[in-house]
Formats: sequence, structure tokens, C-alpha cells
Amino acid sequence: MEENKEFELNLSEETMKLLEDYAEEKGTTPEDVAEYIIYEFLRNQIHVIEKRSQETGVPVNELVNIQFAKILNYLRDQKH
Repeated sequence: MEENKEFELNLSEETMKLLEDYAEEKGTTPEDVAEYIIYEFLRNQIHVIEKRSQETGVPVNELVNIQFAKILNYLRDQKH
């Protein structure tokens, strides 16, 4: 049974601006975009992020936020 782990999403101002701009461009809300990224990408990567945190000593929340920003940039750069 998969454990339901919680993490905080404390985005930088720069990432929040990207999130807001991307949501506006797509005609949706920043919350919906964040939820999509969490459920479609981060949820499946959390075990790797936790392992990386143990290896590097960088807090899980910090790594989650870095990965969130990378995914957001990836989505923004896609020309759909």
C-alpha cells in the first residue's frame, strides 16, 4: 500500500509568476496548473526525490520545488 506523503509547495516569486502566466495563457487557474503538475508528474517522482534528498542532504521540499519549476518550464516550452 502506497503511503500518502505530504510535502509543502513553497514556490519562489519567479516560479509563481511563471505559474500565473502559464495559467493565464492556457485559460485556467494557477491552482489547476499546480494540481496537474503535482498529480501527473511529481506524485510519480516523489520516491526519487526523497532518495536524492537522502543522498545530498537537500530537504525534500526544496527538491520538490526545484522539480516543480523544471516541469512548469518544460510545459511552458511545449508548443501545443
